[in-house]
Amino acid sequence: MTIRIILDSNIYGLIIDDHLENQIIEKTNIHKNQLIFYGMKEIRKELRASPKHSGDNYNLRFALLHLYDSVTKNHSIEVKPLAKNMALLYYQEYRRNKGALSWREMMPDLLIVAQATLSQIDIVTSHDNRSMMSEAAKKAYYSVNKEHNMITPNFIGYGEFKRKLF
Repeated sequence: MTIRIILDSNIYGLIIDDHLENQIIEKTNIHKNQLIFYGMKEIRKELRASPKHSGDNYNLRFALLHLYDSVTKNHSIEVKPLAKNMALLYYQEYRRNKGALSWREMMPDLLIVAQATLSQIDIVTSHDNRSMMSEAAKKAYYSVNKEHNMITPNFIGYGEFKRKLF
């Protein structure tokens, strides 16, 4: 059985912080038929916007983009117009659930989850408990998806992602 995963942009930074790039790339190569990482233009755009250099004085942006390109290997999902409509429904429900962030702050995450839902992605991995992984947001995803008979991806954090992979 193939497991399809999307890593939120913050996960790539955590992998680099933990110096696990080579191990992650190796795992994706070894398990390429059982584990497929998908990318999205929106995620790559966030990575491109990262600072060029880190405190360690190496090219952080290059490292992030290299890791992204190495694990996604041309498995890319494009945000469709329907995903934009779903993201708006998610946001309306998020606000009803007392979510406090603005549309502008939430939109990238909501688009990722909406397209992941439409593309039947199994797992979305994020470390963003303030927006994408907040309780108000997760309730919104489940509520809207249930109303439209869609399966919500499983959400896991970085720690669980590492435990499952290693």
